[in-house]
Amino acid sequence: MPKAPGSVGSGTGGATVLKRNQACHQCRRRKLKCDARRPCSTCVRSHKHARDHAQPGANLPERPECTFDEVATTETPSTPSDSPKNRFERLETRIKELEALLSQKELATSPDANPSSSSTLSSIQNSPASIQSVPSNSRPGSASTMNFPSDLESLLSPSNLDMNAQTVNPYFWNGNSHLIEGASARIDAPLLSSGMDVIWSHWPVNLPHPELIRHLVDMFFLFHPHASRLFHRANFIASLSYPPDHPDFPVAPVLHAICAVSAIYTAAGGPRTNAADFPYEGQFAQPDLPDTFAEQQASHAKETVEKYLNKGQHLVQCVQTYVLLTWYYWCHSKWVELFTCSGQSLRVAIPLGLNICPPFRSLLGSSPTMSIISPPRTPIEDEIRRNTFWLAYAVDRQHGSGTGWALSLDDDDIAQVFPVTMEQFELGIPVNYNVRQWCHVREAVLFHPPDITDSFTLYIKSTMLLSFIKNFNHRYRIKSNLGDARFLPARNFATQVYGDQPDIRSSPAFLELDQLLMSFRSSFPSNLKDPFRNGQVDTHLYTTFLTAHVSMILLHEPHANLERNCTSAAKILESARAILELIYAMWSTNYDIGLLDYFCSFCWYLAGQCFGRFLRAAQEAACVQQIDTLRAELDFVRMALSKMAERVPLSYRYQRMLDAVHLSLADGRPVSTVSDQQLLANVSQASTSHPDVAYFLKINNINPQP
Repeated sequence: MPKAPGSVGSGTGGATVLKRNQACHQCRRRKLKCDARRPCSTCVRSHKHARDHAQPGANLPERPECTFDEVATTETPSTPSDSPKNRFERLETRIKELEALLSQKELATSPDANPSSSSTLSSIQNSPASIQSVPSNSRPGSASTMNFPSDLESLLSPSNLDMNAQTVNPYFWNGNSHLIEGASARIDAPLLSSGMDVIWSHWPVNLPHPELIRHLVDMFFLFHPHASRLFHRANFIASLSYPPDHPDFPVAPVLHAICAVSAIYTAAGGPRTNAADFPYEGQFAQPDLPDTFAEQQASHAKETVEKYLNKGQHLVQCVQTYVLLTWYYWCHSKWVELFTCSGQSLRVAIPLGLNICPPFRSLLGSSPTMSIISPPRTPIEDEIRRNTFWLAYAVDRQHGSGTGWALSLDDDDIAQVFPVTMEQFELGIPVNYNVRQWCHVREAVLFHPPDITDSFTLYIKSTMLLSFIKNFNHRYRIKSNLGDARFLPARNFATQVYGDQPDIRSSPAFLELDQLLMSFRSSFPSNLKDPFRNGQVDTHLYTTFLTAHVSMILLHEPHANLERNCTSAAKILESARAILELIYAMWSTNYDIGLLDYFCSFCWYLAGQCFGRFLRAAQEAACVQQIDTLRAELDFVRMALSKMAERVPLSYRYQRMLDAVHLSLADGRPVSTVSDQQLLANVSQASTSHPDVAYFLKINNINPQP
């Protein structure tokens, strides 16, 4: 994995520094390290790997594709230029080193200086600013003061990290939020010696070693589905090479939170939390997590972000920290912390003006500004702020779909444009507001201009559907009690399922949502209709497909009645089986399902819950064929959640909930434990032979309306 320029302790010694644009086009596009040979070593390795793993019949070139800018010079690629610009840069670097030495000397001779620490100051080496090399047992911020697990030093040894690098999931980052199967995912191991560690003299307290920070940041951008939207990857990695007191260096809460989130992707932070070690005590029980490295970092992030928030400093990064903490707490099914951090992220975003854009502002004259922070300096900074808000919004809507709690921010208070594409974001291409879509325009959910739409745009739009349905279910009784015409059912509606009460599904608001969901699924652009296109897994698009079906279940499930004429029952079963087909499709790949969006586990659980409900109806109707089919479908969902639970504790919680459903349907008998191969065979046979929805409803005396 390539390291950012100026990384500490890279161990390369006198490695050649290439001139600007001297690397080959392929390595620059993929953001990989290039040695400027013709062809370069990276392209040779990639070409060899592609030929070794090529599909039968694939036509690959004999030589690797490795092209360079045409430079009219006789200078060899390995010869560094001695231009005036390079000489000035070396002089500036030397000046910074001398200034750092002077400041350290003043610090060492001051009355408040620590004699034991001042004696360990040494010369500056291989850094653009002051880095000191001191014994690990006496340097500031050593393991004893960072509250690391006792075995962390051994986990950080080069041998262990090299071993971890070999066992990382075999997917490769291609710069477009995709993980490609088969490419190398080699991780650069931190070169830590047993006696001397390289660290900044003013490294923030409780932060891990810089090399561990860089390793966890690499894991974060490599594996987390939203990392390259919350931050600009290239800029963020480059900022890690600055000294900690540099204004562009990430604040400590962000780094603490990234360490906590990334701990599930690597063993470098110590043993991960095993959800199976904790007894299941219900969906909203708060697990008492051990004092792991990830839990410590989450606690440090929560403490430090409050200090910055109280001082009014780095407020955008404070919101990003809360978003990261919501991901951590959601992953570990800590619902109270998730709810509070999610609400805090949106509440802080409001005075920063992240939820609105000009010209939408309050009419109140006493509020002349929409934001308490300065305007963004670049298009990239502008889009980072916007993406931060949308990711905070998405978490609030997604985890709120599984609770009866109110949402943290009303949709009526949001007047923001949808995000730009990944390419536009990475390159910093400004997109005029006149051609962008506003979220408060309902038609924008169904219209997707190709120039400004990608899978992340659809992902955000799908979370808005969850918000619409959540608000309808949560506010229906209040609105109907107030006499809102949109929430009043038609008295002459043909289907009566509540005795003398009119059917809620006849209300204009319900009919509008139902039509919106059906139109959304058919509105996707042609290039965004398959989340497995070209052999790649688009996690944002996959989650969008799941969300569309889950939205239909959330809308119709309260009204589904398996003993009467009910179209809602047909729709939730159809949606549950559509989710199951998406699980089949994901299972057929060798993609690590533990890297999916956390909301996927809720979607799978909801489908399994529907299968359990229909299985109970089939048992009561003594439909043997349907019992076998539905039981196999339910078992497969449980198996998929169990597989995801190997990395994501939240999935274990949902798996246990489905186990409870399965146990109740087994009349107290032990839950069956068939092998994966047997279960796959049963599901494969059932999926090719199970009747359609209409047939199943027919044998249960249900005749849905056309």
